[in-house]
Amino acid sequence: MKLKREMTAESLLWHDESALFARLAEQQSRLISDTLARAADTDRIAREKEQLASDLSGARAALDGSLDRLQEVHHRVRNHLQALTGLLSAQKLSEESPGARRALQNSIARITSLAAIHDLLARDPRTSHLRLPELADRLANHLLHQAGVEQRLRVRAAVAPIDLPQRQATAFVLILAELLSNAIEHGFPQGESGEIDLTVTCVDGEVTLEVRDSGCGLPPDFGLANADGLGLGLVTRLAERDLGGAASAWNDGGACFRIAFPISTPQPTG
Repeated sequence: MKLKREMTAESLLWHDESALFARLAEQQSRLISDTLARAADTDRIAREKEQLASDLSGARAALDGSLDRLQEVHHRVRNHLQALTGLLSAQKLSEESPGARRALQNSIARITSLAAIHDLLARDPRTSHLRLPELADRLANHLLHQAGVEQRLRVRAAVAPIDLPQRQATAFVLILAELLSNAIEHGFPQGESGEIDLTVTCVDGEVTLEVRDSGCGLPPDFGLANADGLGLGLVTRLAERDLGGAASAWNDGGACFRIAFPISTPQPTG
């Protein structure tokens, strides 16, 4: 009986060790399988990263090529606009009719406005936003130079650093060109010296443009709704239709024009 009990104990010990070895072998097999699976995933991820890097490099090369072609298009458009304004300027010099000269000057101012927008976009083709302070300064200086009045008229600009989407900016700058041209042409008809104040502010999501001059002012019966001429009519239509705002005009030591419209794009702070 004693021997049988000892053999039974040894058998149990052997059985326990065999079960332990079996479990260890199973765990080792599972560990090897998991390791191989992870290695396969690592290889797959490495291949995917390599392919992604290759695709990204190709996309960057394609983008650089597209930007180069776009810059070439910008260059050609700029040359064409300059040629067009040059032709109109030459025609203006040869015209004897004051009305024809004014019409040509207005056309030159409108083309100049579009050219200013185009030039600023061409500097950074990755964005469709325009920086108004720089654009307003360039436009005002060009219009003064084009009219030959830099020595007697001065534009004082205070423009908030507002970024407008291209569609709004195009309408805005066309309005600004019309109002500045109107002040230059009609505010000082006898060749007087004076100043034109240009301010742009943005408060509570509303942009306000004001152009004031120290000239002779508006006629007593003046109204934007019945204003003669293409220029101020264009101002009203652009303000209402393209900007969703309103235009107003009054006298206060000279002619004053205000354009107010809502803006939804985020504005810089500080």
